[in-house]
Amino acid sequence: MSNKTNESFYQTTTVNLQALISLLGIAIIATTIYLTKHYLDVHFPVGLGEGSLCDVNSFLNCDAATHSKIAAVFGIPIAALGMVIGILLLFGFFFKSPAYEGTLYKILMLNFAGCMVLLAFSLFILGSLCPFCTLYYFFSGLAFFVFWKYSPHRALDVKSLIPMVVVMVLSLGINKFIVVHKENSQELVRDSLIKQYDSYPKIALPAQMSPHFIAKSTEKFEDAPIQLMVFSDFQCPACKVLSDMMEPIIKRYKGRINISYFFYPLDNSCNDKMTRALHSTACTAAYLANCSGEKFLEVHDKIFEDQQSLSFEYLNKYAERLNLAECFKSDETKQQVKTLVDQGNLIGIKSTPTVLLNGVKIEGALPLGQFYLLMDELVKRNAKE
Repeated sequence: MSNKTNESFYQTTTVNLQALISLLGIAIIATTIYLTKHYLDVHFPVGLGEGSLCDVNSFLNCDAATHSKIAAVFGIPIAALGMVIGILLLFGFFFKSPAYEGTLYKILMLNFAGCMVLLAFSLFILGSLCPFCTLYYFFSGLAFFVFWKYSPHRALDVKSLIPMVVVMVLSLGINKFIVVHKENSQELVRDSLIKQYDSYPKIALPAQMSPHFIAKSTEKFEDAPIQLMVFSDFQCPACKVLSDMMEPIIKRYKGRINISYFFYPLDNSCNDKMTRALHSTACTAAYLANCSGEKFLEVHDKIFEDQQSLSFEYLNKYAERLNLAECFKSDETKQQVKTLVDQGNLIGIKSTPTVLLNGVKIEGALPLGQFYLLMDELVKRNAKE
């Protein structure tokens, strides 16, 4: 390995190390493209039934990060910044100068420090870890290590910084353009969204209706213009996002909407369709909520609010505070929850959250604006009948 300070290690390093740098650049770009696409798909979906594929369990999932405040800066997905790092790594093969290399070292160091801050935020604030974000942290850390270990160049060079800033501005500009285009095209999505909704088959009401309601406007469930059945899991981050939408939805459609809640834990303790427990406390949380009776909405909101703290000990103490400890642990409660879970399995529920909007199945948490588009249309149709 050459230590000459007037040569770039992009030139002097071994073929294997050059290949590693190339692979890291490509891997970082590929990872950030996926993360950017995931952000756009979640916040600006173009259709129904686009459930999240990045939910390993309650801890390992992309949903919490994608819906968090750190997912975007000034409306631009933060992953777009990471994409620049991959591009700059590959550009080193074209510039091959100590000045560029020293400046890139500083940027890689700053980027890795940012990765550690985001990792800490995910672990200690969000209480979860995004698998693809973690891959980015790993690739970034490895890239920084390679430069720290093998490159003798550390100095920041202003002239070399200029093309890097140009690349960053171009990348962020392109991503901002995409976001603005997505935002502006949401109204155009309306017609295709309603058309797609109308093309889906309507599913018959479950044989066993849930006794638990988030909102109730009419005695008979199907008499309301808007009938929403929510199949949810208390440990699912996207379910929490959907839960947070309920208040503005109820306020907007007060007196015209019924919302019933069905338990659908991704936990084999009470869900026969699960081969393992993706969310190990989800069934236990459902048992407590099932016992809450008239306090269901209060308990439902509290469990979601404290989602990161859910454990058997937490739920057991909560049950004791509500004087529900006996009901919480009873076999009858477990059977009642299982019966409601089975209703979801009978109509083909496979992921959470899933809702039935006037009998039409929608997977995933649509943005609030898109729920409004569909619900406004249902209210309009009801007024014409």
